[in-house]
Amino acid sequence: MTSTEAASLSLRGLRVLIVEDEAFVAMALEEGFEKAGAEVVGPAATLAEATEYAEAEKIDAAVLDIDLAGLDVFPAADILRRRGVPFVFQTGHGQRRELAADYPEVKVCKKPVSPKALVEVVHELLPAS
Repeated sequence: MTSTEAASLSLRGLRVLIVEDEAFVAMALEEGFEKAGAEVVGPAATLAEATEYAEAEKIDAAVLDIDLAGLDVFPAADILRRRGVPFVFQTGHGQRRELAADYPEVKVCKKPVSPKALVEVVHELLPAS
């Protein structure tokens, strides 16, 4: 990717929900998305926080860690899907084949994945402006 292409990946004015229970990873994602111009919702570290944000906040896109301290993020994912909010899963555990039945349209990024790479994936999810 050229620097011109990277510069075009602006998420300015968009609200991105980050759901991640590892504090260091959450901070890195928050910083990466803010550098791209996004307003970060969260980060949510628990399923309860994730579902609350998914239900109540204005969100344009989301990055969801699948395993939140032993609980699956799928209830929050279902809320986002019902609301028409695009999202990407990131995980150190799940494989695409495990998610294909319930979430065939959702991209899965295997950890470790850089914040920059996730910004690129989220940018691809959004309708062209």
